[in-house]
Amino acid sequence: MESREILYEFQDNRFVLEQQSGWYSQWTNYTLKKMIVTSPRLSLPDFCEGNPVKRWYMHGVEPLPMVEELFIPASLTEISIDNAIFPGLKKVEVEAGHSKFSTDGKMLLSEDGRELLYSLAAGNQEKAVVPGSVRKILRNAFSGTICSEIVFENPDISAERDAFEDSEWMKRQGDYCIVGNLFFRLNRSVERLTVPDGIRRLHESAFWKAVPGHLDTPVMPSRSNMKDLGGRRGYRQCGELTLRAQTIKSDIGALRGWYGLRAVHIAERHKKYCSAGGIVFSKDRRTLEFYPHGKTEKIYRIPDSVVKIGRLAFRGQKCLEEVIMPDSVATVGMGAFYQCSALKRVVFSGNIRELPDASAYQNGGVFEECGALKEVVLPQKLQYLGSYAFYASGLREIQVNEGLRQMGEYALAADMLRKVSLPASLERLGKGALLYAHTVEAYIGTAKGLVSAVNAVLPDLTDKCANLEWNRCTVSACHKRGNKVEIFLIPGSLKRNAAYHLDMAWNGDKIDYAEYDACFEAIQDSCEKMEFAELGILRTGAEEESPYTAYMRRSALKIAMHLLEERQEKEFLAFLQRGYLSDAALSKLLKITNQKQLTACSAYILKYQNMQGSKTKKRFTL
Repeated sequence: MESREILYEFQDNRFVLEQQSGWYSQWTNYTLKKMIVTSPRLSLPDFCEGNPVKRWYMHGVEPLPMVEELFIPASLTEISIDNAIFPGLKKVEVEAGHSKFSTDGKMLLSEDGRELLYSLAAGNQEKAVVPGSVRKILRNAFSGTICSEIVFENPDISAERDAFEDSEWMKRQGDYCIVGNLFFRLNRSVERLTVPDGIRRLHESAFWKAVPGHLDTPVMPSRSNMKDLGGRRGYRQCGELTLRAQTIKSDIGALRGWYGLRAVHIAERHKKYCSAGGIVFSKDRRTLEFYPHGKTEKIYRIPDSVVKIGRLAFRGQKCLEEVIMPDSVATVGMGAFYQCSALKRVVFSGNIRELPDASAYQNGGVFEECGALKEVVLPQKLQYLGSYAFYASGLREIQVNEGLRQMGEYALAADMLRKVSLPASLERLGKGALLYAHTVEAYIGTAKGLVSAVNAVLPDLTDKCANLEWNRCTVSACHKRGNKVEIFLIPGSLKRNAAYHLDMAWNGDKIDYAEYDACFEAIQDSCEKMEFAELGILRTGAEEESPYTAYMRRSALKIAMHLLEERQEKEFLAFLQRGYLSDAALSKLLKITNQKQLTACSAYILKYQNMQGSKTKKRFTL
């Protein structure tokens, strides 16, 4: 990009024009940068050297007090100037038919008159009147002006944040300033701000410069206001809100972004909401709608009138440690306690049958990210535990109720929850529901989806991500009748393309060990491979061939020694019967059993050696 400046004389005044060019264009138009004025009427140039003057950019220049009239030609379509450049200006003219601008003789307006661009001559007067046709005052429109009074004929007018910066009018407004029926700006911090009754709107930057300790208003703050009143941007947080209008349209959801709020007070005859103790309820007090983030009480007992805890009602609360629900509560909304970082104890209502799923589009498990919540007893009538219910919480121990039927995705995916006992009533588990569990107690024929509940990747990843290991999990598979327990190992080193074998093995009315054993070769860790083979010793006979028979023969001594170290005598004696151990191996094992004082194992090794040494072909039995 190249540029050059030229000095151009037009109607007794001289102008400094800048011309730009680049590889994509020729010298086609000019920008007005400076001017030397000698007459009270200033007509801006429209053409120079046959090219139009399209832009007027003047900032940081000395004022031109001699100019009383200003004429803007049709060619000039872009203006960016200091508003106070003409302190003596009395009249503004715009060429007829201009495509961008119009004027009332004092101010520069948009072509349709709906936007006020610059106050110009009006800014030099004691009193400026903004015409009723104007709907919006743009940035810097009154910046630097000396008028002390501004009348807004249109009460519904709006204004951009910097419309009045450094103006005399702004300086004279006191604690706050109002534009029409718009509360425009709080100029200095006050302990209590009472917004006048005639106000219908709060400007999005109303509390940009200062924040009240207590806001008393007939207008509900918007979500953009919340960032300044007590959101993450707030350098000083507003702690109390009074909504005094009975017909106010209250967006209670907006209050969830107000992190310093300690109490909310709502007019007694409000049509939709009421408040008690600074907490917001529905008009009939049957729904708890909002518990303020900044409220400092550590224990809260929900009133007996409450039937429902609303969606995200307690979200982000930082002080509450214990919540006690009365039995009247039957419904808990999505994400009701999401990110309650101090919450340690929850006493559930006995009549809750469901903890809902998180939203498919955003976070919102009921107790998701409750880091201090370590122990939970689920309500006795609960039938559905929703997705992400305790995801990323501090849960270490949970008592799952008999009667629970389904568990959603990542419902108990808390990285410190290592042991879970599932009831016989449980029918299905969602993906990742037991993501971090190392030990699970479950009943055979129930808990469909158990394998994918354990073997899942984190929710923000995909199953196709490579080189991600699953957690291993030992499932104590109980029979519904009797006390028999089988061990169902879910190896952490299992290749993913073989995981379906485990899923098919578990999801029937009984464990399908043909499918279970089929995944043996896909186990990559040697220790897990040996453990998997050891679990089959009591389950398969000595003559029965299995996918790991050759492995057991090849690793016989290693397996036997591991069984002795773990003092698994029953499994050791069954393995001994298989005849995979050599004489040298038996001698070595005999020394180990003597050292460990495993007398039963020593006796059986001696007996087996004697029988092997005799010529009899009688089969050894235990």
